[in-house]
Amino acid sequence: MDFRVGLYNTHIFAKANGKKRSVSKLFLLLLLVFTLSVFAFALYGCANDADLDGKQAAVDIDDCIIPQETAHATEIPSEAPEPTQAPSESATEAPTPAPTAVLTIAPTAAPTEQVNPAQPKKMIYLTFDDGPSKYTDEVLDILNEYNIKATFFTVGISIRQHPKQAARIAADGHALACHTESHDFSKLYNGVEGFVDQINKWRQTVISNVGYDAGAYVMRFPGGTSNSTIGRAGRGAYVNAANNLGYKVFDWNIGLNDRWLAGNKKNLPKSEYFWESYIDTLSMYKNTEPKIFLIHDTEQESVKLLRRVIDDLISKGYEFGCLTDVESNYLM
Repeated sequence: MDFRVGLYNTHIFAKANGKKRSVSKLFLLLLLVFTLSVFAFALYGCANDADLDGKQAAVDIDDCIIPQETAHATEIPSEAPEPTQAPSESATEAPTPAPTAVLTIAPTAAPTEQVNPAQPKKMIYLTFDDGPSKYTDEVLDILNEYNIKATFFTVGISIRQHPKQAARIAADGHALACHTESHDFSKLYNGVEGFVDQINKWRQTVISNVGYDAGAYVMRFPGGTSNSTIGRAGRGAYVNAANNLGYKVFDWNIGLNDRWLAGNKKNLPKSEYFWESYIDTLSMYKNTEPKIFLIHDTEQESVKLLRRVIDDLISKGYEFGCLTDVESNYLM
């Protein structure tokens, strides 16, 4: 009896254990299925995210690189700094200097140098001889209207007669230059010693009448360096003497011939003859440098013509200067 009861209990226990093992197997199977499902779902989600990221990246790159004008004209979008930063450096900043250098600076400079090379200024130097005179103030007024500086080759005896005008020449910024003390050929060209004395006396006249040494170290020989008394052959010693005193010597090449009325072969009115002389000499010496214009501020008709002459020179592109700016002698 006991034996059968033991067998029965053993059977019952074994049966119970079998059920437990079945439940465990089922639980493990379900757990495995759940795990595999979660893993598969995760893989599917990552794949979708990667695809969306790729599409979004493609949109950002297209917007920033292809429409370069839009990227240049608008601010860089803050939501995509990396894709726009690279195009910004390569598509806007870098190309801008290159086209500017090639298309504006380089082509502009090259044609300018080849087709229209840089030319020196067209300069002309207005010079007034034999004053000052009663017309000098009018000349100075006209020059001030045009903001022109000129050179006045003054004579000592004229300075003593018109000291205020001499002082004004210097005060207005013009060159108060030397035309010797007397303009007397017999005193000037009878030897270098007398010539030097005439220059020194002129400077003393300037100091005593203007009140200080306002004289520029620029001079013109009365009659020019090739005058009929000494001529080109004999002028060398006189020019050297002036240079040794510190003076630069200047003849002229353009003028009104307002002291050479013998040249008026057509018997024209003075104003017409002066104008014709100006036009002829300007044309004759158009390729000569420096261009030095002689007018006498002692001649009323010349002063009346001054504005017309200046307007014509301006229309031809000339600028005006003082002979103090010219570095060396000019001899005809």
